[in-house]
This record gives sequence, C-alpha cells and structure tokens, in this order.
Amino acid sequence: MYLRSLQLTNYRNFRRLALTLEDGPTIIQGENAQGKSNLLEAIELLATTKSVRAGTDRELIHWAVLDGESGNGLGRAEPFARVSAVVTHERGELHADIFLRVIDSADDASGPSVSKTFRLNGLPRRALEFIGEVNVVSFSPEDVPLVAGPPVGRRRYLDITNAQMSARYLRALQRYSKVLVQRNHLLRQLRELGRADPSLGVWDQELATNGAFLLQERARSVEALSQFADRWFRELSGWGQRLEIRYRPGLTDDGADVLRDIPPETDAALGRIHSAFLAALGRAGARERSAGMSLVGPHRDDLGFIVDGIDLNMFGSRGQQRLAALALKLAEVELLHTRVGSRPILLLDDVLSELDARKQEAVLRVAAGVGQTILTVASLDLIDRNRLPGAAVFRLAAGALAREETEVTGYR
Repeated sequence: MYLRSLQLTNYRNFRRLALTLEDGPTIIQGENAQGKSNLLEAIELLATTKSVRAGTDRELIHWAVLDGESGNGLGRAEPFARVSAVVTHERGELHADIFLRVIDSADDASGPSVSKTFRLNGLPRRALEFIGEVNVVSFSPEDVPLVAGPPVGRRRYLDITNAQMSARYLRALQRYSKVLVQRNHLLRQLRELGRADPSLGVWDQELATNGAFLLQERARSVEALSQFADRWFRELSGWGQRLEIRYRPGLTDDGADVLRDIPPETDAALGRIHSAFLAALGRAGARERSAGMSLVGPHRDDLGFIVDGIDLNMFGSRGQQRLAALALKLAEVELLHTRVGSRPILLLDDVLSELDARKQEAVLRVAAGVGQTILTVASLDLIDRNRLPGAAVFRLAAGALAREETEVTGYR
C-alpha cells in the first residue's frame, strides 16, 4: 500500500497543493512552522478520519486574512476544505476524499461548526466504512505521552490501531460508547433516588456484550505488539534490556490482569470474558451507584511499559520513554502488515533530531525497506542520504512544495 497522490484544498496553511509520490522513502524538508506536520496530519486523517492535534475540525480549515497586509488578525475560515488521495494497493487504486464544510451558525458563540463527509471511489461512505481502507502509522516526538502520559491516550491508541484492522471492532466501540453514556445517566438517577433499579441489568448485558469483544481484541493486539516492540527496543537501544507491554484491563480496581488465563485468540474465550465482565459489574454495583458512573470496563483500560521490571510510566527516563514509544510504533507497522496483508504507510515527523546515530541508523533502515515512508526533517544534514538511496526529496516553504530538480504543483 502506498500513497500515489495527495491534493489539499484550504487545509491548515495549504490553500492548494498537489503532490505525486512513489512507493518507497520520501523526505520532506522544511523549517519550523512551514506545514510539515500539517501535511502528515492530512495523510493520517485518511486513515483515522480524525486529527489527534486539532481540538475541533474547525482548526483544519484554512483561515483567510481579510485585509491583506494590515496584519490586525481579522479574518474568516474558508467555506470548505478537502483532502483527496489516490492510494495504490493489492486491490488496485483507491480514490479517497474527505470534505469539511463550514456550517453557518451565527447564533453559536463558539464559532461555526463543521460537517465532515467521506467518499471512496466517488461514492459516499460513513466514517465507519471509511476507516481501515487506508492504513497509516504515524510517529513524532509528541507521541512520548503514549508511555509517560495519562491512560486516555493509550486507550485511544489501542482503538485507532484496532479500528484500522477490524470494522467489527469499530462497530463494537461505537456501540459500547453509546451504552456507556446511557448507563452512566441511569446510575446518576439511581444515586439521586437512593435505590436500585432492575433495568440496570439490561444495560449491564449490553455493556458486557460489546465490551467483551473490545477486551478480547485489545488483549490480542497487545500480546503481538509486545513481542514486536521488544525486538525493536533491543535493536534501537543496544542495551540488551527487554521491553514488555502489559495489557491492564479495567475490570478490577487494581487493574490486575483478570484475563491472564483466558486465551484471547479463541472465539470460545469471548463467553468467558463476557462472564468476567458481568462479575466485575456485580462486584462494583454499590460503588457505581454511589459514584453515579461506570467504574469497570474497557473505558478504564491501561497499558504498562515494563523494562527489566521497571515501569517506564513511573520511573523511566525521557530517553527510555521515547525509545519505548518508537518501538511501539514500529511494532504497529509489523502488526498491521501481518493482520491486513500489506505494509501501512509510515509517517515519521521530525524524529531524527532527538535520536543518536545508532537509533537514526535503525530508523533509516526501516525507511529504506519495503513500503512507503514519509519522513520530515528541519535540515537535510540530519540524514545520511546514502542510507536512503533513491529517496525523493521535497522542500516545503510557506505552504508550497518543490521537488529537488523537479517542480511539484503547489501554491498559496
């Protein structure tokens, strides 16, 4: 799988851009604040439909200055933005389009809202049908919180990874989220009334049915990621230390792995996980009614990154945490390749500047291997070009791209 062409219209700092790429490594060089991260964000949007950097979709639409050179900050959002791509894979060429349109909402003090629609090969698709058609793995220095940050980031990572591999996972996640909202609403009502309600059992069943599948798939993925990441961690560090990624399902207060003895790869295990979930809900019933919220389930999951018995989240150095996050992302490339059947597009955003020579060499070896890697750098001096033979090089400035010796259509 590789991105053959990309077109952006009114996206972030790009008014218009058209880019043609080849399978293999591509280097995008540009100084800070020129749009390198925005460009990679647009590509990742084709895989996930959402930006991890934007608070709202409004931020993705180009902001036009109204009064030219005065610089007083007055302006307005363009009426729409578009991300279009042609992706080549084993099934042929896929045309993917994302449209963002500003909806007039003069009465909304928070500003205009944005609608987002999707098309595959010219046909309208729901986000549920769009996700997974393009597979992308992205890494930047901002991903260190995957190891060092709060659990919500790690849960989101598990969801993005699994959703790219399984439409069923995404459906179960959406249903679980809706049931969770309804169940929490009922628990708040019961707290105010000070009594139990038999109808809570109906929501328990729904929560456990969908949650059990999420737990099963997360456990499967983490087991594979741990094996791949351990090898990458040792190769990148050269220290001989072992990295273990532990899945900590949110079915008990202490996060103990209650699924340890349940083989998650079998269909028969799903019933046992469902039973374990219902049992956990039963144990937490009184506390949940008192708190007015659901206290057990996948929405309380977490991951542990353990190096030779040391929990990196609590005791790891910044260097160890960054290395573990990079190993996790390289492991994700292998996992998606194994499960989906084709190597995902790898996006590396300014990662070389914080790595020593040994780690840079390992990253460039991945970039030079089979598949498409798009690598951004502030300076070409960071790259040993001999390790990326034949790599296309583009220079980015003020929202315009130019290829070395070949002009690429792109203008502001």
